[in-house]
Amino acid sequence: MLDYLTWRGDISFRNDPFNEVDNLLLSQLTYVSFDGILSESDRMTLRELSGLYYANDSDKETDLTRYRSYILKRMGDSVRFGDCIVHHYTSRLLGENAEQFAAIMFDLPDHTTVVSFRGTDETLIGWKEDLILSYSGISSQKDAADYVDRYCTGWRRYRFIGHSKGGNLALYAAMKCDRRIRRKIIQVISNDGPGLMPGTYDSTEFERIRPICTLIVPEKDGIGTIYEMDRKKKIVRTSANSIISAHNMLTWNVERNHLLCTVSESYETLLTRKVVLQFLDETVPKQREIFVKELFDRLDELGIQTVGQFSKGGMPLLMKVLRSLSEMDNEAKNVAVKMLKTLSENIGSDLYHSLMQKADAFRKKTGDLGDSIESLIREYRPKLNQRKQEQSE
Repeated sequence: MLDYLTWRGDISFRNDPFNEVDNLLLSQLTYVSFDGILSESDRMTLRELSGLYYANDSDKETDLTRYRSYILKRMGDSVRFGDCIVHHYTSRLLGENAEQFAAIMFDLPDHTTVVSFRGTDETLIGWKEDLILSYSGISSQKDAADYVDRYCTGWRRYRFIGHSKGGNLALYAAMKCDRRIRRKIIQVISNDGPGLMPGTYDSTEFERIRPICTLIVPEKDGIGTIYEMDRKKKIVRTSANSIISAHNMLTWNVERNHLLCTVSESYETLLTRKVVLQFLDETVPKQREIFVKELFDRLDELGIQTVGQFSKGGMPLLMKVLRSLSEMDNEAKNVAVKMLKTLSENIGSDLYHSLMQKADAFRKKTGDLGDSIESLIREYRPKLNQRKQEQSE
């Protein structure tokens, strides 16, 4: 993405229309916290916002936050994004409702507005909301539809985008918003976001927007396999070595103004899909609800509020968490056991599959080697026989 800003950042939207890399960059900006800098009623250029953000000396304690804020600076300094108007920034975090929601709008020079929804941040509230998706709708989905109805107008054209949970919110908002706004949506892009849980939407609502919906996933995909829906799908190559790191858009491969894509899914994606479907099939929503409540009650008792606390706490904190989880309600334990059983069974089959692939490759190589040796013998045997005959004479 930084290469894109270097080589294409001086080209305006009038000369090169909105593309899938622009979508990645604007989805990244939604993760930057503009709290105390930009209110819902403020309007300013991206260049002005970038200047205020750095003047405010905002907290950039993690490498990822620093990287995203650096992207903000590069975009603010560019011809392509610098004059884009930023407005209606909204962010809220409500523990009692397990609600983490943020969204922002960008007016582009091509007379379209990008509505970008934030995915899951480092707060445990955000992660809890993600797990709630396994058994019901979430508060952020209603917030997303309300946000669109409140701030979108009937005369602009809109693109709804987001990464991870943000992609889910973009999809939900496009389906549930007011009809006059829905008619003005020209694109909905979910960047490795989960689909919608069956029963939380009407199929006719989805059919109305399906032609404009695109799902972009990395070739090693995990999140995008959850509640898959019939949408245009792009599989992008990634430099990541695992499904977890491949979820980060910073690992997705970009060339000029487009993503480097492939047509095939990795074995890791197929395995993850199988695990997710098996777990959902072997549990009911009520069981998953009990498990999620028990899990986060335990984490709350330990005073854990962010994902970053796990890495800082190290092994001592991990042992505390495991001891606390061992005291969970029996129903919650049963769900946890089923989850671990599903993972172990499929990881076992994954290991077997991997070993068989290596064995087949080894057999092929040795077979090819044997064929090559035999071919050489056939070719040189007459010459060897002739040389022996000459030596004997």
